[in-house]
Amino acid sequence: MWLLFLAQKATLGGAAALEGVMMKAPWAWALAVRLPEGQIHVERHEEKALAERYPWARLPLLRGVVALWDALSVSYRALARSAELAGEELPKGALWGTVAVSLLLGLALFIVFPGFLSGLLVDPARHPVLYNLLAGLLKVGLLVGYLLFIGRLPEIQRFFMYHGAEHKAIHAYEKGLPLTVENVLAQPRFHPRCGTTFLAFVVGVSVLVYSLIPAPEVLWWRLLARVLFLPLVAALAFELLYFSARHENPLSRFLRELGFRFQALTVAEPTPEMVEVAIRSTEAALGERVAA
Repeated sequence: MWLLFLAQKATLGGAAALEGVMMKAPWAWALAVRLPEGQIHVERHEEKALAERYPWARLPLLRGVVALWDALSVSYRALARSAELAGEELPKGALWGTVAVSLLLGLALFIVFPGFLSGLLVDPARHPVLYNLLAGLLKVGLLVGYLLFIGRLPEIQRFFMYHGAEHKAIHAYEKGLPLTVENVLAQPRFHPRCGTTFLAFVVGVSVLVYSLIPAPEVLWWRLLARVLFLPLVAALAFELLYFSARHENPLSRFLRELGFRFQALTVAEPTPEMVEVAIRSTEAALGERVAA
């Protein structure tokens, strides 16, 4: 999963890739991939984050949607490039088709279906909060079940290990430690800005937002509204993530711990070789070292 990039100077975000790691700084992003022959391929792309280019993109609520779009856009390109380096290149149309189909299936399975099923068990007009709470629990169940299922696949297990390497490298950088394999390996594998935590917050916020939707007795509107209000849900979830990552109080610590529980499904301990890849990507994103 991607690590959300918060709109401030020298804050890193990143994502796992196929046998590699993408790191994103405010001014550039980099990709490091372990090639089949064993060497590490590193490339750097000069590209300012949207929040750096447009001041309005740093406004509360808007910054969440902008950061999400920015992170997903770069993560998709990094994933496609890593597949190309691994010799698994697909036609561009096929890649975008896969993304579109995955998005539609995700909306249907994790947004529309829980709302429909909850409506069969609870009257949404009479008990909107209970209805949305049940829908939220169904989302959690589906999401956890899906992650547990794919997490058993060897390729996904390695992807989750690179996810852990990404987190550890960012922790080491944020602490000002030299980026050595030993220093990075010693860091925690969970990070408060992880996209998995963001997904957990989306589920929680959706219960509140969807409970305020008018006319919940109309089935088509009730289901369609869950999709239409998703940007607002994502924006509020981002603000919650922003708050929990930047403050030290009981509420923030509780939210971080909740996120870490979800991250246990998508973040695994990396090998030293994977950490080396994450370090090279971090250095390239920061402009400290670039190698082909």
